[in-house]
Amino acid sequence: MKFIILWTLVLFSLTSMAETSSDVVKEVFEKYQSGQYEQVIVVLNKLQGRLQNKNSDKGKEIQGLIFYWKGMSYARLNEFEQAEKFFQEAIRLKYDAKDIFYEYGQVLYVSEKYKRARIAFKKSVKNKYKVGVSLYYIGFISQELRQYKKAVSFYNLIEKLPEEEKGQVVQAARMQVGDVYLKQVERQPDVYNGVKDYVIPQYEKALAWDKESALASTIKDKIEKLQRKYELILFRMRNGRLTARPPYFLRVNGLYGLNDNVTTLTDDDKSSSNAEDYSAPYYTMGAFGRYSIYPNSFFSYTPEFTASYTNYLTDSASIKPFNSYFYTAALRTNYEFMYNGSPATVFTDFDYTYNADDADADDTLEESSTITGVTLSTQLEFSKNNPSTLRLRYATTEAVLDSSDLTTTSLGYEQIFLTKSFTIFFFGQYANNIYADEASQTSNNNALTTRFDFIFSQIQIVSPTLYFSNVNTDYFDDSTRAATNLSTFGVNIARKLSRKYYLTLDYSMGSQTGDDSDVYTQSVTTLNLDYIY
Repeated sequence: MKFIILWTLVLFSLTSMAETSSDVVKEVFEKYQSGQYEQVIVVLNKLQGRLQNKNSDKGKEIQGLIFYWKGMSYARLNEFEQAEKFFQEAIRLKYDAKDIFYEYGQVLYVSEKYKRARIAFKKSVKNKYKVGVSLYYIGFISQELRQYKKAVSFYNLIEKLPEEEKGQVVQAARMQVGDVYLKQVERQPDVYNGVKDYVIPQYEKALAWDKESALASTIKDKIEKLQRKYELILFRMRNGRLTARPPYFLRVNGLYGLNDNVTTLTDDDKSSSNAEDYSAPYYTMGAFGRYSIYPNSFFSYTPEFTASYTNYLTDSASIKPFNSYFYTAALRTNYEFMYNGSPATVFTDFDYTYNADDADADDTLEESSTITGVTLSTQLEFSKNNPSTLRLRYATTEAVLDSSDLTTTSLGYEQIFLTKSFTIFFFGQYANNIYADEASQTSNNNALTTRFDFIFSQIQIVSPTLYFSNVNTDYFDDSTRAATNLSTFGVNIARKLSRKYYLTLDYSMGSQTGDDSDVYTQSVTTLNLDYIY
């Protein structure tokens, strides 16, 4: 269309040789369309040389048009200084082409004349030519000039454009806003929360525009790099549940505690014993790790590993046998489905535990037992947002002493109740313990455990938890032994020190009733530090 105008204006502005001139203009059109920009410039020079009455209004208009097309041709040849010169001449002559400031702005931008380029793109917006792209250039130039507030304001203007105007650049604009946010939050002391709350959500907003675009992979890379750099654990929805991403989890903890009755002596026995033979401080070091694998949307499996070491800070031969360590390897499998309109899961767990202690009090930890178990459980929501869990477990214990071999069958129930002020957690379990050795069968028992936790997570500075548990053990094959009943009251206070460190102070007091030899009291105070990677 532009060449038709050129043809008409030039043809009727030449005083002679009209037929020859029409051939020349046709030649310009063909050469520009085929990318022969150098030849276009040669032909335009010929046309300019034939032009008469250059100072007339019509002559200036024709010159402006020729300068404009010279600028376009030089720009396509990447000769930006020449292109800039001819665009300036066309603008000086007030040549009216809708795209002239857009093309001029691109030339200035490539030449790194950012402030002048920004002015040109603003005029392109005023001309309503490629408004979305022009706004993007203005925002990006402002970003390059470190005028971040101005950059974001122009990027956000793109959001208000009609779909056909913004579609080409809105994803890139959203990504650039994310880049600006990142620049800003990295200057702040709390970078972690800034990245989590502002930067990544902005990148995700950009990605949501078109997840299959060429730019989408770049945005995904930005998100992944931030996750790794700031060790963020983000989440994806799977069957309505949050799943950890990245899929690994590692926790290391150190605990220091004081147990005033390690050996569970009766009050009478304590009165006739030295305190160092039943009371001692201790420490525990532990680690837990898992890696979740999601083959599809309804099934997953998770290898886990747990290890712990406990050492009592005493030389008492009565307490040394309680020094110990263990490790557990487990495989957890999850099958996801829907129940009562809510996410539900069936778990099948296989685990193996190796235990070692210092039973001989010789400062050497040796194998005491191994435990192999399988657990089948399911988590359902009988009432909305209050998950219930049922567990059935079977485990065999093979001890170094044959008299300690046993099998355990247990049935458990867990329930969470959410209230406005606190959360209630209930745990109940019935366990049947059967010893393999005939001489130990008087120790066969049924144990019923109940526990309530009241978690006050609404408190900001610290998160206190009050708990109560009761364990009733019936030795059904020993008619001479009364059932024991252990009641424990406790409180713990947890505080998040940073995004990786958590501190928990716990105090519990327990009291067991039963036969005289089974009666004891015990209090335990612990301070635990967790590091989560």
